Amino acid sequence: MYHMELDVKDKKILYELDKNARISFSEIAKKIRLSKNSVINRIKSLEEENIILGYNSLININQLGYATYDVYLKFQDTTPEKEKEIIDSVLKHKDIWFVGRVEGTINLALLISTKTPEEFYDIWDRIYQKIKKHVKVYRIAILLEYHHFTREYLLDRDSSTRSIALIGKKKYIEIDEIDNKILKLLAHNARISLLDLAEKTKMTPKSVRDRIKRLEDKKIVLGYKINLNFQKLGFDYYKLMVSLNDLGIREKLYDWIRANPNVVYFDKFINGADFEFDVEIDSFEKFVSLLENMKRDFKGAIKEIQWFKPTLIYKSSYF
Repeated sequence: MYHMELDVKDKKILYELDKNARISFSEIAKKIRLSKNSVINRIKSLEEENIILGYNSLININQLGYATYDVYLKFQDTTPEKEKEIIDSVLKHKDIWFVGRVEGTINLALLISTKTPEEFYDIWDRIYQKIKKHVKVYRIAILLEYHHFTREYLLDRDSSTRSIALIGKKKYIEIDEIDNKILKLLAHNARISLLDLAEKTKMTPKSVRDRIKRLEDKKIVLGYKINLNFQKLGFDYYKLMVSLNDLGIREKLYDWIRANPNVVYFDKFINGADFEFDVEIDSFEKFVSLLENMKRDFKGAIKEIQWFKPTLIYKSSYF
């Protein structure tokens, strides 16, 4: 893929949008000392170049009573045409909110959220019956927590105290149909204006703003991020699953990954690995160096590291 070189101002814009995708053009202009029109034009250019693919709202569906199941599949006895057929079939399924293509140990990653295990079983059983002949189930794990770290690597900043958005259940919260509709609209486009939200929900902009504020205060809406085409910037994505000899080091290992500017997610699963995290990094050599440094810094505590490389996200929506 062709890699684009961005100047410092563009990187600062991406950084601010990654921290808060609903930030106004005026606020960005003030932070990076550009005119508002210049910021608008630069963002438009980043969108046209497919560096910014969209804007995601981080919705904590765990708080709404959902559990999320992480399904990893390996293709077997397939052709490229059969694999495309399988991918197309899961993309059409309304209950699957994430579909990603992967290189390595697995080939396809799916996320499905339901309110009961029985509901998940019914959904997955219907899907699995259709594709069973051509896939091997690598794992089905239940997501407990999903930590989003800000992309400090965009500006080469110190990462030890960077902000985190944590998806995970704290308590169950009921919402009404209007809140539900607002969440769906925000999930589709985190930068949707208050005026558009008001028109679509038949409310006043002030009422919509107040409802969004309440959803944020209740930790249902955790933040707003860009869907960044990191490959266009010369970065690759790696998912790491670490088996530990000593589970007591997990807190120190978490501090270690948080301080690394290339680590973008931490994941905690039932039926997952002892420790899982995700990296965006601009060379395989640097990725290998990260692995070596981790083994060196936690010598004797790490049993095994598995990794694979997601290459294409077909579908992603938190709600």
